Amino acid sequence: MSALFAKPLPKGSLLMLVLFLALLVSALAVSYSAHWNRQLLNDLYAELSVRDKAQAEWGRLVLEQSTWTAHNRIETLASERLGMRIPDAGEVRMVAP
Repeated sequence: MSALFAKPLPKGSLLMLVLFLALLVSALAVSYSAHWNRQLLNDLYAELSVRDKAQAEWGRLVLEQSTWTAHNRIETLASERLGMRIPDAGEVRMVAP
């Protein structure tokens, strides 16, 4: 058995070992790169989902703002809650600067 290990290595075996290790490192790098790419893609889709939800919420808020600031609504609230009314023509006074 010791005679098997006593043989010298053939020429180029060190080169083959180095190439094999380089191949192994390259395969691990490709695997890591693919995994990292998937993680980044998942993060991107999560952020896009957050953006879409924020845009939908913004649209609802703009609609709500336009509802709350409608002229007829403000006029109705002013007359009902504050007792305000549109003055008659005789009650209007023009003020000059």
